[in-house]
Amino acid sequence: MSRVRRLFMAHIFPALPTAEVPVGEDSSQANPVLQKSFEEVMAVFDFRPDRIGHALLLPPPLRDLLINKIQIPVESCPTSNVMTLELAKHMGGNLIHGLQQHPQLKHWLQCGYPISIGTDDPGVFHTNATQELLLLARAWKVPVEKLQHIVVTSMDHAFCGHELSDSIKQRMDKFFSALQARK
Repeated sequence: MSRVRRLFMAHIFPALPTAEVPVGEDSSQANPVLQKSFEEVMAVFDFRPDRIGHALLLPPPLRDLLINKIQIPVESCPTSNVMTLELAKHMGGNLIHGLQQHPQLKHWLQCGYPISIGTDDPGVFHTNATQELLLLARAWKVPVEKLQHIVVTSMDHAFCGHELSDSIKQRMDKFFSALQARK
């Protein structure tokens, strides 16, 4: 892909939804649907968007490739993911227990992978960014310091200029410092 075309496409598609359907582990899948989804994920990886949306159903080999070599940040929308994958269905509808069944998010949190937490569609899922962060904290006992790290570092891959990003980082650091001081 030419540099001009890549820059043009990156401007239009800075984040691409990826692995929202089952994905094969490699290109030799016997199942043509899994093979096609593998090829689509690899095309996204090769394209190198600024962020990947969801990455829910990445098999371990592709998740490891993303973590160890490709390093494209992941945008996760916890409530949306729980609802669309029906993760809370067998948990009596409990959102926190449903989130604990999330196929990737716990792994992203444990390994410190660059993620941002979003809402996907706050009107449909009746949520906001604060509620999504509280959900993470409750589901996996994520400490305030780690939530602060996620929020502040997510600005490194936000779709805004560095000046705005730096300003928001400073405001978030002040907010979390005040929150910690109240403890």
